[in-house]
Amino acid sequence: MARTTMCAIAACLLFSLSFAVQAQNDGSSNAIGTTGGYSATPPHMWEVGVGPGVFTSFTDINFEPGFGVGLHIRRALDYVFSLRGEGFYGLTKGSDSDDGAYETTYLSASGQLLISVNNLIWNEARTRKINLYGIVGAGINRFEVDITAQFNPNVQSQPARTQTQLEGGGGIAFRVSEKFNVGIETKVLIPLGAYADFIDGLDRDDNDILNFTSVRLNFNIGNRERQTEPLYWVNPLDIVLNDISELKRRPAMDLADSDGDGVLDIVDREPDTPEGVPVNTLGVTLDSDNDGVPDYQDQEPFSPPGYAVDASGVAQAPTGAGGSAPNMSRFPTRDEVKSMIDDALRGYNLSEGTSSGGSTLADWFLPMIHFDVDSYKIKYSDYGNLANIARVMKSNPEMKVVVTGFADNTGSDTYNRVLSYNRAKAAIDFLVEKHGIPRSRLILNYAGEEDPLVPVSGSSFMNRRVEFRVATRDDREMNKPEDLPNAGKNKFRGNREAGY
Repeated sequence: MARTTMCAIAACLLFSLSFAVQAQNDGSSNAIGTTGGYSATPPHMWEVGVGPGVFTSFTDINFEPGFGVGLHIRRALDYVFSLRGEGFYGLTKGSDSDDGAYETTYLSASGQLLISVNNLIWNEARTRKINLYGIVGAGINRFEVDITAQFNPNVQSQPARTQTQLEGGGGIAFRVSEKFNVGIETKVLIPLGAYADFIDGLDRDDNDILNFTSVRLNFNIGNRERQTEPLYWVNPLDIVLNDISELKRRPAMDLADSDGDGVLDIVDREPDTPEGVPVNTLGVTLDSDNDGVPDYQDQEPFSPPGYAVDASGVAQAPTGAGGSAPNMSRFPTRDEVKSMIDDALRGYNLSEGTSSGGSTLADWFLPMIHFDVDSYKIKYSDYGNLANIARVMKSNPEMKVVVTGFADNTGSDTYNRVLSYNRAKAAIDFLVEKHGIPRSRLILNYAGEEDPLVPVSGSSFMNRRVEFRVATRDDREMNKPEDLPNAGKNKFRGNREAGY
């Protein structure tokens, strides 16, 4: 009988734990759904703990304080709900002058649902200092009653008996560190069945009820490099609050154009340009020949270089032999202007940077692409950017491009190095497979969380990126990080129909 009872208790405990694991696995598989849903639930640790305390029985005989101890393992389902499997051993006793005295040995195994009632507070704290929770649960128990003094013949010792029970209670835990917390907890155990009133060996009136109040010593088990604390310690709005803060720090978009030159004031370097005067892309009045006289006042907009000009922008040629001067009165023809432009552009190298690593014209046309949290999947919204990069490379067949991956600092440095490598590799594979760019023309680099565009801690869309630049003779491919686990997910997040 004892062996059967212990097997049943162990089976109940294992069932509750396997249910917790299955529920967590289901949550993980749905974190990135095929319907475009998004979940910000990160990988998180398990909790194990021990809880010694006072075990008391409220029965037909006056109680005396006893002792109990519980062992548990706990797993969060989300930021509010968690499952806990617990095994318990307790010794309770009581006595009075009318009935006698008893000692009861009590064993139980139960599965419990814990509800963290304080983890929906909207504040800026990334982790909670306390965890206030309620408990509901059910399980089985095995108890045995020993009568140490008998004044009432109805008080009888009870052999080992097994029955079911319900549980309810609450507790509060205090965070000491990332891996350890201390709590105080009390719960009521309500035996069910034909022997529910025999905890004291006496069947009279209402069923017996037990109480266990304990100090909980809880330890978080897991890899702190890749997992957060259990979710009931984590602010569920952490990622959202970081993104909102980043948006608030951006300057307000001002669409004003005070001088009406077609260039917004926010980028206009000459905000008081006269009306109707042609300007460049920065809002500065055009001076095509760079003689210091703007085109709208220049009587000779394309003066030959190297000659001084008068106040009207007309070149002042020196007097030649015999007092003659070259003909400076005509404007350059269209072909002459085109030839001058071609001569100027011929000095630029579109295929390779300078030996000192300087920029080239091609750098102006190589955008960057961005990624979701913990992902190296190319977003639909970046397909156009990658197509433009491929077009530039096909137009310049001798050009090589350095592809550098980056990450934000939400994970460890080693994890982010692997994740940034995966992002750079995903961009290269896309250019090779979708656009036919030879792999030998793409140089893979990665920098992890180094060199952020936005100097913030935590999640940042701008820092989760891949950059492209024209290679120099000194650029070399970086090897894949060795002896490190993989990082990130090659799955789609967002709205497929909208392309993001």
